[in-house]
Parts: sequence; structure tokens; C-alpha cells
Amino acid sequence: MGSMEDGILHSIVDIAIESLSPAAQAAQRQVVEIGSAHIVVLLHGAAAVRIGRDPRMDVEMRKRQELVDSIPVSIGFHVPRSLGPVVTLNEFSAVAVELVPGAPCPAGEGEPSELQDLLARMSSIPTEPIAGLLAEPLAFCGGPEWYRIQREEVLPRLKQDVQRQAMDAVRALVNLEPVKEVFAHGDLGGHNVFWEGGRISGVLDWDLSSRSDLSTDLACVGVWNGWKKLSLIADAAEVRRASVRRNTFRLQQLAFAVLHGRPPAEIDRAVSRANAWFEKQSF
Repeated sequence: MGSMEDGILHSIVDIAIESLSPAAQAAQRQVVEIGSAHIVVLLHGAAAVRIGRDPRMDVEMRKRQELVDSIPVSIGFHVPRSLGPVVTLNEFSAVAVELVPGAPCPAGEGEPSELQDLLARMSSIPTEPIAGLLAEPLAFCGGPEWYRIQREEVLPRLKQDVQRQAMDAVRALVNLEPVKEVFAHGDLGGHNVFWEGGRISGVLDWDLSSRSDLSTDLACVGVWNGWKKLSLIADAAEVRRASVRRNTFRLQQLAFAVLHGRPPAEIDRAVSRANAWFEKQSF
């Protein structure tokens, strides 16, 4: 849990749920550490509390939670809307949110028609009313500075025999032709998409939402739900763009670890994953 002590974790949860019902406050707690930026404490059957892993995240957390609360109800699936204000303790921030029903589907699974509908619903969210709440594209790995960070901070950490492939992948993303921009969730896969009864029931973790193009979310869907499914839910040009984005995912994750001062062992793991990915690719 980084530099956050266990006592602080539970104390900030207590503060975040002060306005909830006695039953919610007494609910059994389960700490879930699945995100790179947040810890989640589940209150059985009642709520969830998101806590930022790093200190001084209160302004950013308020902004991102306001974005989630602004997602139109007509979107057709659940989102983790606020149950109380963002609170801060010892520079760490937290917010209590609604539970989203369902659970992630296993890797490689997911009905293509449901995934296609999810992408359509996501890209239909109007960006104008929430423009000030959206992140910069690639914000978590450097935003406008991401290319420089790749060249100076990321690629030199890789094995020499994969650095050229990695640089080619980064340049391909830089050189993507501009296309129509839409709302993009930014991390639309893995544990962020919940399913129930074979249907998508909800979407979590909207922190990377930005104005981008369809390939941003399409690439995430392909990596988790199966790349071969993409030809069933998008045209060939969109799939090609998604592959360009996918080719930099391990590099983006490494950049995040470096920029956020993660422990050396965590950075080393990110380097190893990036090396392994490029070693098995043929471009």
C-alpha cells in the first residue's frame, strides 16, 4: 500500500463513510489492491471507498469524481457515483461511492455484441459539458510530455536488443493521423468492466477519461477480451489504429511507475514485462 499505513487506511475509510447508514458503517471490509493509483475498500453489500495511493491527490480526486457523477444516467450501465464528499487525512484522499453490480469477465471472454455496444455508448458521451473534467490523453504516462519521457526515461531502461522495436512503436503512435475525437474511458478492460448475466452491468475507474478516438478504448477491449474479436466490432482501419496503441501499453505502464516514484522492484517488474513483450513481437 505504498507509504500509507494500515491505521491511516481504516481511519480515512471511517471519515469517508461518516454520513452513510449505521449498517454501512458496520459492514465487513475487504481491502482490494488492483489499481495502480488507488486502493479500494469494499463495504460488504453497502458501498466502496476509493483511496489514492499517493498523497496530495485531493484536487485530482474531486475532479475525477465530479466527472463520474456527470456521466448521464442514460448511458445504460452503472458507474460508481458519489455517496459522500472527497475527504482527506494526512494528505491522503478518499471518497465513498456506490457499489457497481457484477464482476469482471475472465480474460479472453465477453460477447462481441456487448463489447460493440459498450464502445458505442462510451463514445456517445457528450464531451462539451465535461471538458474541464477530462484528463489529457496519455495523462498517466506523461500527457503532453509522454514522448520525451519515453525517449529519456523509458527506452534507455529496456534491453538494448528491443530498444529499436520500442522506439518504432512510440513513433508509430506519435505519427497516427488525426481522426474524429470522441469521449474515451482510457482503461476500458480488465477489472474496470463488470458483467452480470452475460451483459455489461457497469464500468469503474474513469480517471483516464479524455477526448481521444475510438482506438483508445478499442485497444483496451482487445487486450483483455481477445484481439480477434475486434474485427467483429470495428472496421479494419480502427483495428489498425488500436494495434498501434496496444504496442505501447507496456511502455506506458513503465512510464507511470517511473513518474510516480514506485519502488525499484515495481519498476524492475515493469521493465521485465516490456522487454518480454517486445521480444515476442514481430512488427
